[in-house]
Amino acid sequence: MNRKLTQTELHLALNDLPPVLTPEEAAAVLRIKVSTLYRHVSEGRYSGSVKRGKPLRFWRDRLVQEFML
Repeated sequence: MNRKLTQTELHLALNDLPPVLTPEEAAAVLRIKVSTLYRHVSEGRYSGSVKRGKPLRFWRDRLVQEFML
């Protein structure tokens, strides 16, 4: 089963958001609490979409792709 989203699907769903998200924006996109998002990051769940350090930032499209897996 292929759960990977196409670029068209990502564009249609996320067009109004910036390409780089803050933790608060990322949590809102995924519809999870910010504390859950931070826990997932510390567990290494979104390793391909995270820019670690201060400030923590997320690549929008990669984050959604990794969340959907």
